[in-house]
Amino acid sequence: MINKNLLQDVVFCNDDASVLDVSRILRDTRTRHLIVVNEKNNPVGIISTVDINNRVVAEEKNSSTLKARDIMTKPIETVEVSSTCEEAYQKMVSKGTYSIPVTENGSLIGSLSFSKLFGKVC
Repeated sequence: MINKNLLQDVVFCNDDASVLDVSRILRDTRTRHLIVVNEKNNPVGIISTVDINNRVVAEEKNSSTLKARDIMTKPIETVEVSSTCEEAYQKMVSKGTYSIPVTENGSLIGSLSFSKLFGKVC
């Protein structure tokens, strides 16, 4: 089981948030990506600053009317808190990511970074 003390807060938005709001969240939190959740707080996608640039700005789309669900990358890989550290590690390695959203009964509860996982025993 993944130790909840290793989890970091995760920046997220609802899937019906405007892309304009998403870009402001990214700016204000100084992060490069955020997790998109549905009404049940289940992770359904991810949006990065590159996604906004490539799918909105470069395509001359209206960031006020587009929703997060319209531009998010999906599906998103997650791991349940009841999973083993080895399972989390394998998912991160197989996807080439440095962090992975952690869920409890499908709801987002935090993020596990490779450095935390590698540096600690779960």
